[in-house]
Amino acid sequence: MKTIYGVGAVVFRLQSDQTIEILLIRKRKGFWSLPKGKLKANEPPRKAIVREVYEETHVIAEVIDLIGSIDYLINGPQGTQRKLVDYYLLRAIKGRARPTGGREQIVAAEWVPLAEAIERIQRPRLRAVVRAAQSWFSC
Repeated sequence: MKTIYGVGAVVFRLQSDQTIEILLIRKRKGFWSLPKGKLKANEPPRKAIVREVYEETHVIAEVIDLIGSIDYLINGPQGTQRKLVDYYLLRAIKGRARPTGGREQIVAAEWVPLAEAIERIQRPRLRAVVRAAQSWFSC
């Protein structure tokens, strides 16, 4: 079985009142998610996730740490494939969040308070990633 490797991000910013906000995207399919994408040939994962976040949201961010990995099966045109996605914690540096649309099919990009972000994300495996990132903020 072929494995598809990807990278994803929990991108955060800290408001002046110390509220932590997470960058969420919404695809045409209508669900809220985290930025993610595939690695290009010979591209280091940390470089790939910074690129993907910018391509999907126009936000420039820096990698803070690796949060963890998600491993699952997808069914596509080439049959069942394994997908392995490493998720990183990124801090936003600059840029106004806005969707890219087009090939990425992203119709919304929003900063959402951490607790609300966890509620908006429907997929349990992505909620778990954000909760893992949440423990980093407790340090």
